[in-house]
Amino acid sequence: MKSFLILLSLVNAHIICNDPLLGAFFISIACLVCIKRMEGYSYLIFHITLTAILTMAVFILSEKPVLETVQSITITEYKYYREGLGHIAEADGNSLDVYVPEGIELPIGTRCAGPFPVEQPEATRNFIKYDAVRMMGVNGMDGRIYMDSGDLDRCGSHTQPTLHMKIAQARDTYMKKVLRSTEHDYKYDILTLSIGNKSYITSEFFDALQKLGIYHLYVISGTHVAFIGAVIFHILNRLRLEVGTIRIIMIVVLLLFLALNFPSPSVFRAVFMTITLLLLSFTRSRPYLTVISLSAIIQIAMNPWIVHHAGFQLSYLTTFAIVLSKNYWMGYGFIAQLLGITLIAEISTVATVLMQFNELSISGIVMNMIYVPVFTLVFFPMVIFYNCLVLMGIPESVDLLYAFMFDNLKGSIVYLADMMTHRIAVKNLSAVALIIVVIASYWMMYALCLREMKSFILSLLVFITTLFTSDAIHQYDVTVTMVDVGQGDAFIVTDHVNDRTILIDTGGKRYLNPDSKKLSVQTVLPLLKEAGINSIDLLILSHFDLDHVGESKYIMEKLDVKQIYLNPLDPSFKEWYADLSVVQKGRVVDAMEAPEIEVGAISIRKLYPTSELASDDSNQHSLVLEVSAGAYTFLFTGDADTEGETQIIEQYGSIHADVLKLGHHGSNTSTGEAFIKNGSFTYGLVSAGVDNRYGHPHDEVMERTAHLEMFDTSIHGMVRFNIKNEVMCVETKFEQKNHCIKKRADYSALH
Repeated sequence: MKSFLILLSLVNAHIICNDPLLGAFFISIACLVCIKRMEGYSYLIFHITLTAILTMAVFILSEKPVLETVQSITITEYKYYREGLGHIAEADGNSLDVYVPEGIELPIGTRCAGPFPVEQPEATRNFIKYDAVRMMGVNGMDGRIYMDSGDLDRCGSHTQPTLHMKIAQARDTYMKKVLRSTEHDYKYDILTLSIGNKSYITSEFFDALQKLGIYHLYVISGTHVAFIGAVIFHILNRLRLEVGTIRIIMIVVLLLFLALNFPSPSVFRAVFMTITLLLLSFTRSRPYLTVISLSAIIQIAMNPWIVHHAGFQLSYLTTFAIVLSKNYWMGYGFIAQLLGITLIAEISTVATVLMQFNELSISGIVMNMIYVPVFTLVFFPMVIFYNCLVLMGIPESVDLLYAFMFDNLKGSIVYLADMMTHRIAVKNLSAVALIIVVIASYWMMYALCLREMKSFILSLLVFITTLFTSDAIHQYDVTVTMVDVGQGDAFIVTDHVNDRTILIDTGGKRYLNPDSKKLSVQTVLPLLKEAGINSIDLLILSHFDLDHVGESKYIMEKLDVKQIYLNPLDPSFKEWYADLSVVQKGRVVDAMEAPEIEVGAISIRKLYPTSELASDDSNQHSLVLEVSAGAYTFLFTGDADTEGETQIIEQYGSIHADVLKLGHHGSNTSTGEAFIKNGSFTYGLVSAGVDNRYGHPHDEVMERTAHLEMFDTSIHGMVRFNIKNEVMCVETKFEQKNHCIKKRADYSALH
């Protein structure tokens, strides 16, 4: 119990630094545990004091000095991808990702003379949870080094291999042997399920596993360790070895398994628990709570950032919940136990899943009921059998059987993932809502263990009501967001009152590798998910340049897009349109035939171009749209040039809008002097990449718009306009220019 209390202090210190109200709640729970479960108040005083000390330590941790340069590096291990190898190096106790020219493999132990500048990941430029700097800490890395061919000339000497390097070399030898054992793709699945190399999982399959809630089955976790332990024990027991000898052999095998595996919180926990309990079995003591707590404390001591790792949180929450509830399921049949424990595991992690991923699983319990037995009875044994065969060579019949089995397994997972909606997005919960969710989750588990179905249903209703209420209550009427997608455009317009969402352009970039992480996965999609948005009512594509529509088809794969508003006269339209599905083609709205469109309370009017425009330049076909959002008006100009602006002036005369999106990312080909002189704008927006090669926005454009309050993604990151009645508040990610204005009484929009 003491170890558990120390673990609570460690976790609560991190929580209170991130969210004081939430931290105060969990500290109160820990104090209640001290009072109820431990005699006297000494533990209470100890917990409060330790939590205070650790909270100060966490503040110091967040101010860790940034590593800027190293004098030399030593290659210590590899990262493995389908397309090649990555390198990890050590320098003065720091771990670094090393990027070398494609096709180069530096042997483990290679020493490279510096100095080498160390690059840190860029701070997240949008209001999303993902933090690249924190994630680097979670992964135990201190920076990145990029080497060119000239730097390789300074690599050559070899250091005496450490134990860590020898293990990495053994892992490399094993992995290359498996990769050479077959031409079929299932070799990547064998390695993923053998030593936990997650980088072999393709993005499509990763999404499918997450949708079904069975990702934990496809990476090394406690389930795998338990299975391996059971197999080893069964084999050694059949050989009639003494129990003490069996335990020692199991400990050695598990230590080797842990060493060869890629680092994972769940694997370390499972192996540590199994080995410790095997050692304690000599004394017939099984202090599960202490053992679990110690394994977590050790991991935090090795890497304090691991507390933020979703896998760490989910693994320990599930384990604690199962251990504390297991006695309630003794005496029941296998199916009842499996269902009960699966329910407990799902409920115990729901608050963390909501906080980390903004998702609520609809089918996770059912999918686990299906696939846990399939993996346990079929695929785990197949993986162990394959690893035994690989030493002798894989017969062709076995090779074909494995290819057939894994192809069908993955095919069924992808099919089920695409067949229906398995997860719904849930907006960011307030601290108060999250506290209610935690309490409701606890009472659901408690009621389930005691078979009190009325209490369970009541707690479930409180849980659902909290989520529904949190989603229904909105601080603003309309939000207009300029997403930082680098060199490109993407704007989200959300009508909170009517629950409608418009996406204007998507951003885009070229990918050398089709499996590369998509730009929208790091920008538009998480923003929509964290807002609880599950579908897009209207996708507007201003024109068909890559930096405006490059992510459109991927977004349409991930979210239901009800209508697509575009200009089919754009010379690049046909190429983009060609491979749309029949359903998607049926959702296209021709902007030339529908110059005005409404989505909820958002009114959109096309000002340009006309159907008479004859040009081979996609930019000149850019839609120029007046968007009325509440009491305020936004003018989106795409990449329209000064020629198009002249036609707008000739047709409409003076142009009025509260916010002007500068054409073509602030290029001097757009936002001409005549357009500015004949317009009335308060704010100007530039969506451009940091240090982009075009020099956007151009100085002459900035001079012409100097009278406007300017927001530039390359400077301010994401910019958000929150509108409530006649008040509009602006907030930026960087260089805070946050403020609110009230609509001028004498203002009249273009009509």
